[in-house]
Amino acid sequence: MLAKIINMIPRDVLVYLYKHTPFQRFKNWVVYRTQHHFLVAVLGIFINEDGQILILNHTYRKVPWGIPGGWMELEDPENGLKREVAEETGLNIEITGLARAIYNQNPNRVDLIFKGKVIGGTFTPCSEISEICYCNIENMPDGMPNEQKTLIKNILNHV
Repeated sequence: MLAKIINMIPRDVLVYLYKHTPFQRFKNWVVYRTQHHFLVAVLGIFINEDGQILILNHTYRKVPWGIPGGWMELEDPENGLKREVAEETGLNIEITGLARAIYNQNPNRVDLIFKGKVIGGTFTPCSEISEICYCNIENMPDGMPNEQKTLIKNILNHV
């Protein structure tokens, strides 16, 4: 309701009101209540010392194999991805950069895909991840979404 009302006000008036309203908490509340919301997922394409890609077997998916990742909490994206990988696998990773940001729907989300290396740790299965594998770009496991296979190939081949 508030968003519909705010969207009826000309943008120039909104900018003026925002600039001249002294109550920062109130301004933040209005902005939060009138903007679209979405989730942020952090995902990673990580290679080991042999250049093989880390792939996880997710226990809760119909198509189980895929790259590591999860939902961000109120944290820095890189720290969120490191936390997710450590919680789900026991592995430690080093992030070397952001490879891509993709908007998706169902649910509305932004996927931040990072590149990096596996630098240590010992795999421990958990309720979400039953096993891991390292594979080459040419022989990714069956039971892995084609979209992720394409994404990995595009990012690792810099397409």
